[in-house]
Amino acid sequence: MSISLSQYFGYLQYMLGGIAMTAAFGAVYLRITPAEEIRLIKNGNLACALSFGGALAGFCIALTSSIAHSVGFFDFILWNIAAGAIQILVYFAATRIVKGADEELVNNNVAVGAFFCAISLGIGLLNAACLA
Repeated sequence: MSISLSQYFGYLQYMLGGIAMTAAFGAVYLRITPAEEIRLIKNGNLACALSFGGALAGFCIALTSSIAHSVGFFDFILWNIAAGAIQILVYFAATRIVKGADEELVNNNVAVGAFFCAISLGIGLLNAACLA
């Protein structure tokens, strides 16, 4: 089996696009959520690591489905913008379910972080299924 140059460039396009979309999602997520997740994670806050890690993983689950099912690169970009928006909306919906969740995450409430992680992964799976 041989890989053509166009297949290789297609791979690079989607791989670099996926990395860029994940970085952009992470940057937007970190900017609009109230906790300073990166600083807190560096200081050993497991709750924030679970919450942010789950959001990234949930987004990447949808991203992989859009790579597999998109009809073109522009389609891939659009679906991932929608998937990222849904992941962020889910974070804010979860903060309505768990009152004071932002403060709980800052105070390293691992149960809240794990709950947010599970919600993000679940929505990521639903997003991925809807993209198929």
